[in-house]
Formats: sequence, structure tokens, C-alpha cells
Amino acid sequence: MRNADKTKEQLIEELEALRLRTAELEKLEAERKRAEGELQAEKNKLQSVIDAMEDGLTIQDTGYNIIYQSEPLRIIFGDHVGEKCYRVYEGKEKLCDGCPVEKAFRNGKSHTSERKVVMPSGEIAFWENTANPIRDARGEVVSCLEITRNITERKQAEKALERQKAYFQQLFDNSPEGIALLDDADRVVQVNKGFETLFGYQTEEVKGRFINEVVVPGDRIEEASAMSQATFNGKVVHRRETVRKRKDGSLVDVSALGYPIQFGDKLVGIYAIYSDITERKRAGEALEESEKKYRTLFTESRDALFISSRDGKLIDANQSFLDLFAYTREEAIGLDVRKTYVNPDDRLKYQQEMEQKGAVRDYELKLCKKDGTEIDCLLTATVRRTKDGGILGYHGFIHDITERKRAEEEKRELEQKAHLASRLASVGEMASGIAHEINNPLTAVIGFAQLLMDADLPEDVKEDIGVIHKEAQRAAGVAKNLLTFARKQASVKQMINMNSIIEEVLELRAYEQRVSNIQVNTRFAPKLPEVMADYSQMQQVFINIILNAEAAMLEAHHRGTLTVTTQKVNNTVRASFADSGPGIVKENLNRIFDPFFTTKEVGKGTGLGLSVCHGIIAEHGGRLYARSKLGNGATFVVELPVNAH
Repeated sequence: MRNADKTKEQLIEELEALRLRTAELEKLEAERKRAEGELQAEKNKLQSVIDAMEDGLTIQDTGYNIIYQSEPLRIIFGDHVGEKCYRVYEGKEKLCDGCPVEKAFRNGKSHTSERKVVMPSGEIAFWENTANPIRDARGEVVSCLEITRNITERKQAEKALERQKAYFQQLFDNSPEGIALLDDADRVVQVNKGFETLFGYQTEEVKGRFINEVVVPGDRIEEASAMSQATFNGKVVHRRETVRKRKDGSLVDVSALGYPIQFGDKLVGIYAIYSDITERKRAGEALEESEKKYRTLFTESRDALFISSRDGKLIDANQSFLDLFAYTREEAIGLDVRKTYVNPDDRLKYQQEMEQKGAVRDYELKLCKKDGTEIDCLLTATVRRTKDGGILGYHGFIHDITERKRAEEEKRELEQKAHLASRLASVGEMASGIAHEINNPLTAVIGFAQLLMDADLPEDVKEDIGVIHKEAQRAAGVAKNLLTFARKQASVKQMINMNSIIEEVLELRAYEQRVSNIQVNTRFAPKLPEVMADYSQMQQVFINIILNAEAAMLEAHHRGTLTVTTQKVNNTVRASFADSGPGIVKENLNRIFDPFFTTKEVGKGTGLGLSVCHGIIAEHGGRLYARSKLGNGATFVVELPVNAH
């Protein structure tokens, strides 16, 4: 009974122990499952990391069979677990030359290699493969982890960098400029052939030396150091024209440029470029000297020099030009030069000739000053052109020949007066004799003709006698003119106003002009100075000129326009009578003041009127002359001195 009870107690103990053991086993199982779960989670996490990597991972056994392949490689090549790596990635039946996996298996160390791979798409790629041996618990290599990285972009960048370096090296070596690469202490790292040629140093002679010691003259050290410091501190490009020295001690004018070389944010050196500007400086100095000489000639020339644009704007002018035309510099610059032409059409003609020939010499023009005073000028000018031959404008000089023309005119007039006086003297004597000889017979003819006209005679006879009487009277009038021409009567001079005399004469002719369709335009200068002259003789001169103008216009057009202008020109008063008649042929211009010269029909003029007028004006110390161009009317000009007494 005792043994049975003991056995029962033992059984209970054993059962309790079994229960505890079971609980322990359950706990261990739970721990195992938890550990397996954590391991799986870590494995999944690791797999996610591996799959997310851009690099491809391959695990190969010692037979080069793929036992693991990461997602990036599967995407490109497909799933090839169990196959030979060299067949999958290289399409070969043997190991690649320099295979890093083979080296890792052979010596148990990591190996890296680069190779070119043809992708399934046909694209060429560059890979970097790193093989890492995997060992078992005993330390033996049982497999190999190969990491594959696509380095195509890096290789392309490296190639581009190499190409860029090659370009730079070519530019550096072959540049005609002198180039020196300096470190951050201003020491020479390298120089090119241009530097060697410019300064006479070889690279070995200057490498490692301070650049200022090599090429900077003693009196330029401070300037060169300041330039280097400005480049380093400001990290900006600095350029300066300066002087540097060669190996032989000679000096050379250069353009020195300091260009900062940066690595990231750090400045590591300077790219110094030296250009030989000796020839340019000489050319510049020569040009400056030439311009100085030109400016001196331009400024101090006694002729009026000008530069104008093609459209007629004055660009520059010297003081002689300003003095000649009475403009200030402010008024002249930008002035429309057409304002200086008496006849604006002359500028167009001059411009056309300029552009056809490229230049004109001693081109005669009538120009006018700011106040309207007319001057005779000779223009010499040249076309200014662009590089492609286009016309920019003109430059040249103007020579005032007014006094010369006046002197020539006065000389001609003196010669003409002397000639005319000689002819007038002989003609006057002859005219006086003729007039006296024919006057008495004409008086008898006129008297007896008058008696016969009053007598009781047939009408047809009286008509014939009337013709005799009329023609005898006309002959008597000619005789009277001859006597007037031959006799010199003393003039009675007083201070008179030319405007007033001309106005009175025009009033006398107003009715005849109106009925003859002749329009009169007057342009009288206000405040015209008075002149010393014989009033009645001036009337005679102006009436004669106006009557001649009217006759010429009526004969040519049965109408016309007479323009009368008065003005003060220098020290004279000028009256101009311009008609719209047929004009005067050139060969007759110098003869119209000769006695008995006339272009009128026989019986319509004696040819003495203009001769008498010319004599009157000459006796007053003035001038009477005509300007005309056939087909463009004629202009008769009377000039009297203001200070005549």
C-alpha cells in the first residue's frame, strides 16, 4: 500500500515535470516562431533595400552559377537564377577576361573591374563590377556577391572632360597670347608657347617663381600686386594696359588680364593672359597724332571747313565756317545746310554730281549768310563712305570769292566803261552832228506837212501827207534822243529812298500792267538806307528797265510776272527787277548796254535806252548789270553805294 502511494506521488511529480517541460517547449516554440518572424521581416526589409538599389546584385556559387539576382538585373535581363553568369551577361561560353568573381574565388579578396556591355536593347553601356567573396563557418569561400553599377554617364562625363581638357590644352599651347597659370601665391605653374615667345623665357626657367619677379619692371610692382590682389579678393576678371619686361630686360606694352580660377567656392589660382599691344599702341599714337594734326588744320584753316550728313545736316564746322556764315556753333551743328543756298535746287545738283564723281573741285555756288547776305563761293568736297561703299555724307571746304568776283566784275565794268566811254565820245560827236544836220530839214518837212494837212485837198492825199507828218515827227524824236545822248547834263543829287522811287514808277505803270496781265511782286527791304542820287535820273532808269521787261514778257507770253526786290548788300543798296520773259542769249548779255544795240524789230527801239541808263548809274558810282538764262527770264540789277556824296 505504501509502495502504491509512493508510485502515485512519483507519478504526480512526473506529470508536473512533464507539464512544466511542455510549457517550456511551447515557450521555446513561440520564441522560435517570433525569431523566425523577425528574421523574415529583416529578410524582407533587406530584400526591399536590395530591390530598391540602382546597383544590381548577383550571388554566384563556385561554379559561376547564379543563385541570386536582384530586381534591377531581372528587369533588364530577365530571371536567370541557376544559369552561368557569363552566358547571361556576356553571351559567352567561358569566363570573361579579368573577371572579378574569378579573382575573388582565386585569392579570397574583393576585386573591381570595368567593362563595356551590350544591353539587350542594343545600347552600349559601361559597368563597374565589384566581387566580394562569401565564406562559410569554416572560413572557406563558398560563393561570391557581385555588385554591378552602371557608370555610363560617368564615363561619358569623363570622356567629355578629357575632350574639354584636350581643347583647353590646345588653346593653351597654341594661343598667340602669352598665358601663365598661377597658383594661389602668384607662383607660375605653367606657361604656354605664346608666353615663351613674348617674354623670352622657357617654362623650366619660370616654373615655381613668382610672376612679379619674372615679368614686372621695378616701377610697376605695386600696380601688378594690386591687380593680383584685386583678382584674388574680388574673384572677378581684371584687365589693364601696362608695361612688362622681357628676359633680356627690354620693355613691352601689353594688355594684362587676370582671370580667377575657382574650385568650388575656393579660389585656387589665376589665369594670366598677356597680349602684345605695341603695334596697336604705335598705331593709336600715330592716329592720335594724325587726328591732332587734322584737328589743328580743321580748326585753324582760313577756309570754311565742314562735315555734313547725306540728308543735309551739318555735323561739324570750323571757326572760319561759323565766321563766314555768321552762326554760333550751337546754331550751326545740326543746321540744315540747304538754308545756306540762295537757290535750294543748287544743293540737289551739287549732291548728284558729288555722288556720281565721288568729289567736286571749285564748284561755284551762290550761298547766303544767316542774315540773308549773298556770297559767291567755291566748294571743294569729297564723299564720305562706309566700309561697304555706302554714302555717309560729305566733307570739304568753302572758299569765299565774293570780293574776288566783285573785283573781277569791277574790272570788267571799268574796261567796259572805258570802251563804252570811247565809243560814246565818238558816237556822241557823230550823233550831235547828225541831229543838227537833220533837225532843220525835219522842221521844214513837219511844218509844210502840217500846212498841207490843213489845206483843202482830197482825203486820200491828206492821209498820205499825215503819214509823212507822223514819220517826220518820229525822225525828229530820234534826233532829239541823239541830242540827249550826246549832251551830258549835270545831275542834281540828294538823299533819296530807292523804295519810294520804285513805288512811284510802279504806280505810273499800274494801269498798263493790269490791262496787260502783268503781275507785280515787290519784296522791299524795310529800313533801306538812303543813297545820294538824282531823283529824276533814277526815275528814268527804273522806267526804262520796267518798260523793257514788260515788252519782253508781252512779246513772249502776252502776260507775265515782274518781281522787284530791294536789299542792303554789304555797303550798297541793290534793286533787282526779275521778269518771266524769254531771257537773253548769253552772247548778247555783254552787248545790251552798247549804244544802238537792240534786239527789237526795226522801228520799235533805237538801242539807246539801256546805254543812257548805264551811263547814269556809272556816273553815280554804281553798277547796272543783267543776269539771264535763255528760257528763264532776265534780271536787271541796279547797285548804288550807300556812302555816295
